[in-house]
Amino acid sequence: MKVFIDANILLDIYQLSGPDLEELRKLKKMVETDHAQLLISSQVEDEFWRNRERVIADAMKRFKESKATAHIPNIMRDYPETRELRSTVEKVNSVVRQLNERATAEIESDSLKADEVIKELFSAFSIGEITAEMIELARLRADLGNPPGKKGSIGDAINWEWLLSQEMDFWGDELILISADGDFESELSKGQPREYLLREWSSKHPSSDLILSKSLTDFLKSRFPDIRLAEEFEKAKAIEDLEGSRSFASTHRLLEKVSSYEDFKESEIKRLIQAYLDNNQIHGILGDDDVRAFAQRLISLVPSEELLQMATPLRNWLEELEDDRPF
Repeated sequence: MKVFIDANILLDIYQLSGPDLEELRKLKKMVETDHAQLLISSQVEDEFWRNRERVIADAMKRFKESKATAHIPNIMRDYPETRELRSTVEKVNSVVRQLNERATAEIESDSLKADEVIKELFSAFSIGEITAEMIELARLRADLGNPPGKKGSIGDAINWEWLLSQEMDFWGDELILISADGDFESELSKGQPREYLLREWSSKHPSSDLILSKSLTDFLKSRFPDIRLAEEFEKAKAIEDLEGSRSFASTHRLLEKVSSYEDFKESEIKRLIQAYLDNNQIHGILGDDDVRAFAQRLISLVPSEELLQMATPLRNWLEELEDDRPF
Protein backbone atom coordinates (compact mmCIF):
# COMPACT_ATOMS: atom_id res chain seq x y z
CA MET A 1 0.00 0.00 0.00
CA LYS A 2 0.94 3.63 -0.43
CA VAL A 3 0.24 6.02 2.45
CA PHE A 4 -0.18 9.77 2.09
CA ILE A 5 -0.04 11.68 5.36
CA ASP A 6 -1.48 15.21 5.47
CA ALA A 7 0.13 18.09 7.35
CA ASN A 8 -2.77 18.27 9.81
CA ILE A 9 -1.94 14.72 10.97
CA LEU A 10 1.68 15.67 11.65
CA LEU A 11 0.63 18.86 13.44
CA ASP A 12 -1.71 16.83 15.68
CA ILE A 13 1.41 15.54 17.44
CA TYR A 14 1.69 18.96 19.12
CA GLN A 15 -1.97 19.16 20.17
CA LEU A 16 -3.06 18.43 23.74
CA SER A 17 -5.38 15.68 22.52
CA GLY A 18 -3.14 14.50 19.69
CA PRO A 19 -1.70 11.01 19.21
CA ASP A 20 1.27 9.71 21.15
CA LEU A 21 4.69 10.14 19.56
CA GLU A 22 4.94 6.36 19.40
CA GLU A 23 2.31 6.43 16.65
CA LEU A 24 4.62 8.51 14.47
CA ARG A 25 7.51 6.20 15.26
CA LYS A 26 5.31 3.28 14.18
CA LEU A 27 4.65 5.02 10.87
CA LYS A 28 8.37 5.49 10.25
CA LYS A 29 9.19 1.90 11.17
CA MET A 30 6.27 0.62 9.08
CA VAL A 31 7.81 2.19 6.01
CA GLU A 32 11.39 1.18 6.88
CA THR A 33 10.27 -2.47 7.10
CA ASP A 34 8.55 -2.30 3.69
CA HIS A 35 5.02 -2.66 5.02
CA ALA A 36 4.06 0.47 3.08
CA GLN A 37 5.43 3.29 0.93
CA LEU A 38 5.10 6.75 2.44
CA LEU A 39 4.09 9.64 0.20
CA ILE A 40 4.94 13.15 1.43
CA SER A 41 4.83 16.18 -0.86
CA SER A 42 6.83 19.37 -0.45
CA GLN A 43 3.44 21.08 0.02
CA VAL A 44 2.87 18.97 3.15
CA GLU A 45 6.36 19.72 4.47
CA ASP A 46 5.96 23.48 3.87
CA GLU A 47 2.49 23.53 5.41
CA PHE A 48 3.78 21.71 8.47
CA TRP A 49 6.59 24.20 9.13
CA ARG A 50 4.30 27.16 8.39
CA ASN A 51 1.82 26.09 11.07
CA ARG A 52 4.05 24.41 13.66
CA GLU A 53 4.71 27.53 15.80
CA ARG A 54 1.02 28.47 15.88
CA VAL A 55 -0.04 24.99 16.96
CA ILE A 56 2.64 24.78 19.67
CA ALA A 57 1.78 28.26 20.96
CA ASP A 58 -1.90 27.33 21.18
CA ALA A 59 -1.15 24.06 23.00
CA MET A 60 1.18 25.80 25.47
CA LYS A 61 -1.38 28.54 26.13
CA ARG A 62 -4.07 26.01 26.96
CA PHE A 63 -1.71 23.99 29.14
CA LYS A 64 -0.75 27.06 31.17
CA GLU A 65 -4.43 27.52 31.90
CA SER A 66 -4.53 24.06 33.50
CA LYS A 67 -4.66 25.05 37.16
CA ALA A 68 -6.05 23.06 40.03
CA THR A 69 -8.39 24.85 42.43
CA ALA A 70 -10.30 23.89 45.54
CA HIS A 71 -13.08 26.13 46.85
CA ILE A 72 -13.44 24.97 50.45
CA PRO A 73 -16.57 26.09 52.35
CA ASN A 74 -16.10 27.48 55.87
CA ILE A 75 -17.91 24.49 57.35
CA MET A 76 -15.12 22.22 56.07
CA ARG A 77 -12.04 24.26 56.90
CA ASP A 78 -11.51 22.55 60.24
CA TYR A 79 -11.48 19.07 58.71
CA PRO A 80 -8.05 17.38 58.77
CA GLU A 81 -8.41 16.49 55.08
CA THR A 82 -8.58 20.18 54.12
CA ARG A 83 -4.88 20.67 54.69
CA GLU A 84 -4.12 17.61 52.55
CA LEU A 85 -6.37 18.93 49.77
CA ARG A 86 -4.66 22.33 49.77
CA SER A 87 -1.26 20.64 49.65
CA THR A 88 -2.34 18.49 46.69
CA VAL A 89 -3.62 21.55 44.80
CA GLU A 90 -0.33 23.36 45.37
CA LYS A 91 1.63 20.31 44.24
CA VAL A 92 -0.41 19.99 41.02
CA ASN A 93 0.13 23.65 40.16
CA SER A 94 3.82 23.32 40.93
CA VAL A 95 4.14 20.36 38.54
CA VAL A 96 2.28 22.35 35.84
CA ARG A 97 4.79 25.19 36.24
CA GLN A 98 7.73 22.78 36.08
CA LEU A 99 6.43 21.07 32.95
CA ASN A 100 5.78 24.40 31.30
CA GLU A 101 9.32 25.59 32.07
CA ARG A 102 10.83 22.36 30.76
CA ALA A 103 8.80 22.44 27.53
CA THR A 104 9.61 26.13 27.02
CA ALA A 105 13.32 25.40 27.40
CA GLU A 106 13.13 22.55 24.86
CA ILE A 107 11.19 24.73 22.42
CA GLU A 108 13.79 27.50 22.68
CA SER A 109 16.69 25.05 22.28
CA ASP A 110 14.98 23.26 19.36
CA SER A 111 15.12 19.94 21.19
CA LEU A 112 11.47 18.84 21.42
CA LYS A 113 11.10 15.07 21.05
CA ALA A 114 8.24 15.67 18.62
CA ASP A 115 10.52 17.80 16.43
CA GLU A 116 13.18 15.09 16.44
CA VAL A 117 10.74 12.44 15.22
CA ILE A 118 9.26 14.74 12.56
CA LYS A 119 12.72 15.68 11.27
CA GLU A 120 13.69 12.00 11.14
CA LEU A 121 10.55 11.32 9.12
CA PHE A 122 11.24 14.10 6.62
CA SER A 123 14.90 13.19 6.24
CA ALA A 124 14.37 9.43 5.96
CA PHE A 125 12.02 9.48 2.98
CA SER A 126 11.88 11.25 -0.35
CA ILE A 127 9.80 14.43 -0.43
CA GLY A 128 7.74 14.76 -3.61
CA GLU A 129 8.28 17.86 -5.74
CA ILE A 130 5.35 20.15 -6.53
CA THR A 131 5.58 21.49 -10.07
CA ALA A 132 4.25 24.73 -11.53
CA GLU A 133 1.84 22.71 -13.64
CA MET A 134 0.34 21.09 -10.51
CA ILE A 135 -0.16 24.51 -8.94
CA GLU A 136 -1.97 25.76 -12.05
CA LEU A 137 -4.16 22.66 -12.11
CA ALA A 138 -4.95 23.23 -8.42
CA ARG A 139 -5.94 26.85 -9.11
CA LEU A 140 -8.21 25.72 -11.93
CA ARG A 141 -9.76 23.12 -9.63
CA ALA A 142 -10.46 25.79 -7.03
CA ASP A 143 -11.91 28.17 -9.63
CA LEU A 144 -14.27 25.45 -10.84
CA GLY A 145 -15.31 24.62 -7.28
CA ASN A 146 -14.07 21.04 -7.49
CA PRO A 147 -12.89 19.32 -4.29
CA PRO A 148 -10.76 19.16 -2.31
CA GLY A 149 -10.14 22.61 -0.94
CA LYS A 150 -11.43 25.59 0.99
CA LYS A 151 -12.26 29.02 -0.35
CA GLY A 152 -9.07 31.06 -0.59
CA SER A 153 -6.77 28.06 -0.15
CA ILE A 154 -5.44 25.61 -2.72
CA GLY A 155 -3.18 23.53 -0.44
CA ASP A 156 -5.41 20.45 -0.50
CA ALA A 157 -5.92 20.82 -4.25
CA ILE A 158 -2.14 20.92 -4.80
CA ASN A 159 -1.67 17.75 -2.79
CA TRP A 160 -4.47 16.04 -4.69
CA GLU A 161 -2.99 16.96 -8.06
CA TRP A 162 0.34 15.62 -6.85
CA LEU A 163 -1.27 12.37 -5.71
CA LEU A 164 -3.03 11.94 -9.05
CA SER A 165 0.37 12.17 -10.74
CA GLN A 166 1.83 9.29 -8.70
CA GLU A 167 2.56 5.98 -10.38
CA MET A 168 0.73 2.99 -8.93
CA ASP A 169 3.02 0.02 -9.30
CA PHE A 170 0.72 -2.95 -9.72
CA TRP A 171 -2.83 -4.20 -9.85
CA GLY A 172 -4.45 -4.18 -6.45
CA ASP A 173 -2.24 -1.35 -5.16
CA GLU A 174 -4.07 1.08 -2.86
CA LEU A 175 -3.62 4.61 -1.60
CA ILE A 176 -4.40 5.30 2.04
CA LEU A 177 -5.06 9.01 2.46
CA ILE A 178 -4.64 9.96 6.12
CA SER A 179 -6.17 13.38 6.73
CA ALA A 180 -8.43 14.95 9.32
CA ASP A 181 -9.44 17.54 6.72
CA GLY A 182 -13.15 17.32 5.93
CA ASP A 183 -12.51 18.42 2.34
CA PHE A 184 -11.52 14.85 1.48
CA GLU A 185 -14.46 13.21 3.30
CA SER A 186 -17.85 12.33 1.86
CA GLU A 187 -20.77 14.36 3.19
CA LEU A 188 -23.03 11.29 2.92
CA SER A 189 -20.77 8.42 3.96
CA LYS A 190 -18.60 9.48 6.88
CA GLY A 191 -15.14 7.97 6.87
CA GLN A 192 -15.22 7.53 3.08
CA PRO A 193 -13.60 9.74 0.39
CA ARG A 194 -15.81 12.19 -1.51
CA GLU A 195 -17.54 10.59 -4.47
CA TYR A 196 -16.02 13.17 -6.84
CA LEU A 197 -12.51 12.22 -5.67
CA LEU A 198 -13.27 8.50 -5.93
CA ARG A 199 -14.47 8.92 -9.50
CA GLU A 200 -11.43 10.98 -10.41
CA TRP A 201 -9.04 8.54 -8.77
CA SER A 202 -10.57 5.46 -10.40
CA SER A 203 -10.46 7.21 -13.77
CA LYS A 204 -6.74 7.91 -13.34
CA HIS A 205 -5.86 4.67 -11.51
CA PRO A 206 -8.56 2.08 -12.32
CA SER A 207 -6.73 -0.77 -10.58
CA SER A 208 -6.08 1.11 -7.34
CA ASP A 209 -8.37 1.68 -4.36
CA LEU A 210 -8.57 5.05 -2.62
CA ILE A 211 -9.13 4.75 1.14
CA LEU A 212 -9.56 7.56 3.66
CA SER A 213 -8.46 7.40 7.30
CA LYS A 214 -9.23 10.31 9.64
CA SER A 215 -6.30 9.76 12.01
CA LEU A 216 -2.94 8.03 12.22
CA THR A 217 -4.16 6.04 15.24
CA ASP A 218 -7.23 4.74 13.38
CA PHE A 219 -5.10 3.71 10.40
CA LEU A 220 -2.55 1.81 12.50
CA LYS A 221 -5.24 0.08 14.55
CA SER A 222 -7.15 -1.04 11.46
CA ARG A 223 -4.13 -2.28 9.50
CA PHE A 224 -1.75 -3.38 12.26
CA PRO A 225 -3.92 -4.18 15.32
CA ASP A 226 -1.23 -6.30 16.99
CA ILE A 227 1.52 -3.66 16.77
CA ARG A 228 1.91 -1.80 20.07
CA LEU A 229 5.44 -0.42 19.71
CA ALA A 230 7.38 0.77 16.67
CA GLU A 231 10.03 -1.94 17.11
CA GLU A 232 7.36 -4.62 16.67
CA PHE A 233 7.23 -3.85 12.96
CA GLU A 234 10.69 -5.42 12.68
CA LYS A 235 9.41 -8.60 14.30
CA ALA A 236 6.32 -8.56 12.08
CA LYS A 237 8.57 -8.20 9.03
CA ALA A 238 10.77 -11.08 10.19
CA ILE A 239 7.73 -13.34 10.61
CA GLU A 240 6.37 -12.28 7.22
CA ASP A 241 9.70 -13.06 5.55
CA LEU A 242 9.85 -16.49 7.20
CA GLU A 243 6.30 -17.25 6.03
CA GLY A 244 7.45 -16.62 2.47
CA SER A 245 10.81 -18.42 2.68
CA ARG A 246 11.70 -19.93 -0.69
CA SER A 247 14.72 -22.05 0.18
CA PHE A 248 16.16 -24.12 2.99
CA ALA A 249 19.06 -21.67 3.27
CA SER A 250 16.77 -18.67 3.68
CA THR A 251 14.71 -20.60 6.26
CA HIS A 252 17.78 -21.05 8.45
CA ARG A 253 18.75 -17.38 8.04
CA LEU A 254 15.27 -16.00 8.68
CA LEU A 255 14.60 -18.39 11.55
CA GLU A 256 17.71 -17.11 13.31
CA LYS A 257 16.24 -13.61 13.30
CA VAL A 258 12.73 -14.65 14.35
CA SER A 259 13.97 -16.86 17.17
CA SER A 260 15.98 -13.95 18.60
CA TYR A 261 12.73 -12.39 19.90
CA GLU A 262 11.82 -13.42 23.40
CA ASP A 263 8.07 -12.80 23.41
CA PHE A 264 5.35 -13.62 20.91
CA LYS A 265 1.66 -12.73 20.91
CA GLU A 266 -0.90 -15.47 20.31
CA SER A 267 -1.55 -14.14 16.80
CA GLU A 268 2.19 -14.34 16.05
CA ILE A 269 2.46 -17.89 17.41
CA LYS A 270 -0.47 -18.86 15.19
CA ARG A 271 1.19 -17.36 12.10
CA LEU A 272 4.48 -19.11 12.83
CA ILE A 273 2.86 -22.51 13.38
CA GLN A 274 0.88 -22.04 10.18
CA ALA A 275 4.13 -21.24 8.37
CA TYR A 276 5.58 -24.55 9.57
CA LEU A 277 2.49 -26.36 8.31
CA ASP A 278 2.16 -24.61 4.94
CA ASN A 279 5.70 -23.90 3.76
CA ASN A 280 7.64 -26.98 2.67
CA GLN A 281 10.85 -24.94 2.80
CA ILE A 282 10.33 -24.96 6.58
CA HIS A 283 8.75 -28.29 7.47
CA GLY A 284 10.96 -29.95 4.83
CA ILE A 285 13.96 -29.44 7.14
CA LEU A 286 12.15 -29.93 10.43
CA GLY A 287 14.82 -32.43 11.39
CA ASP A 288 17.51 -29.71 11.41
CA ASP A 289 18.40 -28.69 14.95
CA ASP A 290 17.44 -25.01 14.73
CA VAL A 291 14.16 -25.62 12.87
CA ARG A 292 13.11 -28.39 15.26
CA ALA A 293 14.11 -26.42 18.37
CA PHE A 294 12.05 -23.40 17.41
CA ALA A 295 9.06 -25.60 16.55
CA GLN A 296 9.27 -27.14 20.03
CA ARG A 297 9.49 -23.68 21.52
CA LEU A 298 6.35 -22.61 19.63
CA ILE A 299 4.42 -25.63 20.91
CA SER A 300 5.47 -24.81 24.47
CA LEU A 301 4.19 -21.24 24.04
CA VAL A 302 0.72 -22.19 22.74
CA PRO A 303 -1.74 -20.36 25.05
CA SER A 304 -5.07 -21.92 24.07
CA GLU A 305 -6.61 -25.31 23.38
CA GLU A 306 -7.86 -24.09 20.00
CA LEU A 307 -4.35 -23.21 18.88
CA LEU A 308 -3.02 -26.45 20.29
CA GLN A 309 -5.48 -28.32 18.07
CA MET A 310 -4.31 -26.35 15.04
CA ALA A 311 -0.73 -27.31 15.87
CA THR A 312 -1.53 -31.05 16.03
CA PRO A 313 0.18 -31.93 12.70
CA LEU A 314 3.32 -30.10 13.79
CA ARG A 315 3.29 -31.90 17.15
CA ASN A 316 2.91 -35.24 15.36
CA TRP A 317 5.85 -34.50 13.06
CA LEU A 318 8.01 -33.63 16.07
CA GLU A 319 7.01 -36.85 17.83
CA GLU A 320 7.89 -38.86 14.72
CA LEU A 321 11.31 -37.23 14.66
CA GLU A 322 11.84 -38.16 18.29
CA ASP A 323 10.83 -41.76 17.59
CA ASP A 324 13.29 -41.98 14.69
CA ARG A 325 16.21 -40.57 16.68
CA PRO A 326 18.85 -43.19 17.58
CA PHE A 327 19.29 -43.92 21.26
